[in-house]
Amino acid sequence: MIKNIILRDFRNYNNEERVFKEGLNIIIGVNGRGKTNLLEAIFFLLQGRSMRTNDVKEMIRKGSDEALVEGRFEIDGERKERVVVNREEGTRRGRRIDYLEAVSFQPDDMWIIKKGPEARRGALDEIIKGVKRGYAATTQEYQRILRQRNEAIKAVRKGAKEREYMRSWNQLLYQKGREITQEREGMLRKVEAEMARAAQRWGAEEVSLRYYSSMRGKSEEEAREKILRMEEAEIRRGITLIGPHRDEILFLAGGRNARRECSQGEQKILMIMWRLAQARLAMEDGGKQALLLMDDCLSELDEGNKEKTIKELERWGQALVTVTEDNSRFKGYWKVNLD
Repeated sequence: MIKNIILRDFRNYNNEERVFKEGLNIIIGVNGRGKTNLLEAIFFLLQGRSMRTNDVKEMIRKGSDEALVEGRFEIDGERKERVVVNREEGTRRGRRIDYLEAVSFQPDDMWIIKKGPEARRGALDEIIKGVKRGYAATTQEYQRILRQRNEAIKAVRKGAKEREYMRSWNQLLYQKGREITQEREGMLRKVEAEMARAAQRWGAEEVSLRYYSSMRGKSEEEAREKILRMEEAEIRRGITLIGPHRDEILFLAGGRNARRECSQGEQKILMIMWRLAQARLAMEDGGKQALLLMDDCLSELDEGNKEKTIKELERWGQALVTVTEDNSRFKGYWKVNLD
């Protein structure tokens, strides 16, 4: 559980401290007051990265040379965590708390459903990385193999190499690609089960997830034959057209394709369920505690779904929820007022 956070020259914060309590915390402020920045600071403190930018220097307040984020946590005793971002030196920090996972919902999460397959693959990979330590290295190795094979395909296309040169990468493509596919399929079944249980509590339509593998075959031999059959098309295109980097994940609500047939509100509920499943699996499979950072998760929902979302978040040890204004539904919860 996070107990407090100190921000110095972080985004729009000059030198401020915010205090949090166990259970549901409501962060209240009009747009532009720094609600998302506050959640970003906590996420950065725990995960070692921002959920909004790849350039950590963007988090430094304009006109300052460095930003500081310091938090106090209660996890089997009290612990402090501190990180400094300097424009010249980059990031300085102590050892991260690896048994506390920050799971962040953002309004842009709906683009995971709305955008192309790459966004959905990335979201699933994020969950696996939070549970299985070696998975990040596996995906990095696959990307290395993919780059080398693409270079080989281009060389064949130009006539600089024979086809055996690109085929020499097929075995590695299959082995590492199948490893990723199996991890994804296994994790997606777990996420689906968690989302289905949440949907049942919600009284929502049945939720199901589908994984479509471009490499799938009834046997290893069939999968390898499929790779060979793609050869002509790959040489024409100059890229690898089979493997987990081409796979698709579908969200279904009541049998409907969520990307094409669900409203924005329905898509939002699905992504809230997805993040809750991510947090639950970080706890059950990863052996961690999970802190929920829910940015603007209630807007665009009808009153019934707002109440159901709050009831769902009450089930967690600690959840931080941002809203633009206070109202009676938040009575009894700890409030952090930014106005």
